[in-house]
Amino acid sequence: MTDQKTHLALKIKPKIYHFITPGMLLCIVGLFAVVYMLRETVQESFFTNVPLNSVIIMVVFYAIIVAFMNNYQLYRTAYFLKRIQDVEDKDEPDHEDITYLANNLETEGALINIQNMYKALENLSVYGHLNFNDNDARLIKSKLGARARSGRGVVNYFAGILVMLGLIGTFWGLLQTIAAVGSAMGEVSKNFQSEAGGGSGGDIDIGEFIGSISAPLQGMGIAFSSSLFGLSGSLFLGFLNFFAGKAQNSTIELVARWIDNRIPQLNPVLAEKVSKQKVPKSDDLKAWLAGFVYLSSKTNQKMGQIMLALSKSTEAMLKSAHQTEKLYNYQQEMYMAIEGMNMRMGTIKDTLQYMSKNIDPIRHSHSDMASNLKVMSEVISHQASSREDITSVQIEQTSALADQLRQLNTSFDIMSHVQSGLVKEIEKLRERSQHEDNITEFTNLVWQLNSILEEIRQENTAVYSNIFKEESVYSDNDKISTDPDNSSEG
Repeated sequence: MTDQKTHLALKIKPKIYHFITPGMLLCIVGLFAVVYMLRETVQESFFTNVPLNSVIIMVVFYAIIVAFMNNYQLYRTAYFLKRIQDVEDKDEPDHEDITYLANNLETEGALINIQNMYKALENLSVYGHLNFNDNDARLIKSKLGARARSGRGVVNYFAGILVMLGLIGTFWGLLQTIAAVGSAMGEVSKNFQSEAGGGSGGDIDIGEFIGSISAPLQGMGIAFSSSLFGLSGSLFLGFLNFFAGKAQNSTIELVARWIDNRIPQLNPVLAEKVSKQKVPKSDDLKAWLAGFVYLSSKTNQKMGQIMLALSKSTEAMLKSAHQTEKLYNYQQEMYMAIEGMNMRMGTIKDTLQYMSKNIDPIRHSHSDMASNLKVMSEVISHQASSREDITSVQIEQTSALADQLRQLNTSFDIMSHVQSGLVKEIEKLRERSQHEDNITEFTNLVWQLNSILEEIRQENTAVYSNIFKEESVYSDNDKISTDPDNSSEG
């Protein structure tokens, strides 16, 4: 019974020494202790092949860092699960806590960062617990184990690399030794051949042989020192990875049991917790339903107002479109009327230009008529002095006046415009034919033209009447002057 309660009350309590274990620290201390005690031998062996031995030592230190980082990452994941556990213990999880967990899952809980964990956090915000199902629990546990084994495999890989580097150093030293021994054996062979030919100094040849092979044998130091460093480093990483893996396995097992403890089908305590969740009372439900009904009615009213406004807006848009169409048709009709007006005003312009060309001769004729009348009046004033001269002058003036009258009558029939400046005003009127005031301006111009023509007609009528009065006077005078002569003759 006690074991069952312990299982149901399982809690994660991460401590750093559960992950960075004393065994791992003892491995590090033991490594440095051995190096210190054998420092002279290690130093001598190191300098036999500095480049290769340096690479081996760097690989060892990098693998140590990777091993410690793997366990520290597992510690952060366990601490993240403890945060989730603390949120579960609250009566009602805060939204800020759930948001914090979701935002930090990728960094703090990197080993369990999968979509199923996000789903579990959503369940935590809704139900107050993670509420794992079998599939979610299986995927999270398998992903956690795979990622932990992957980090551990990196350390094992570096351990194998160290063995390979030691073997490379071994073969490198053996190659140098075999080449040097071969050259020494060749020299000794030459010495023995020279001795067989009658030479002396066999003892010296043996001493030279020993001296020649002593240097090549030093190459064996390269071989065995590199192998020593490589195998020692691999052995050390094996021990370190063993203690690190032991801490990882215990943590993975604890997390797996923690996840299983949050599957409702497997945890009666969780089922009991769900059943004990507070159910809203009837009064609370009534108040909630009343508020919901009130908000629904208000929402419906607002929606009705919005629909009414939309319908009115639609009607206004339709009216606006209809008015726009009417305005377009009216503008089109105005455009056609203005085009016709432009054509008619062009015709008027041509006529006025033709009239302006003929107005100057009429003015000259009028001035000539005035001068002739003046001459005629002078002639009439001197009639008493010379009747015969007056008669001849009168005849000449009358004939000239008749010619001028004929010219005036011909010009008066085609005259419709007074001065060329009026043509310019008509041109401006045509350019501004888009405005409504053009019709009024055009009417004023025509009225001015008619007034000027009427004045000219009245002046010509006055001239005609004066001329005819003078002629009647002349005819009366002629009759008077003729009568005395006839009476005297009688």
